[in-house]
Amino acid sequence: MMIPRVRAKNAVENVPSENCEAVDSKHVTIDADLMAIVDRWANLPDEFKAGIVAMVWALSD
Repeated sequence: MMIPRVRAKNAVENVPSENCEAVDSKHVTIDADLMAIVDRWANLPDEFKAGIVAMVWALSD
């Protein structure tokens, strides 16, 4: 299975604007495990990133 790699300066570039809503980040609760992944994403080896992305896509099918 091929996983498309998307490189963007920010996540907004990857989402059509008509599907987005403004989010007040002060009132959004993010799971601690997810936040740990987000915080460390830039420093993860590409193999780890590919594995995480593959697992997420596998669950969405």
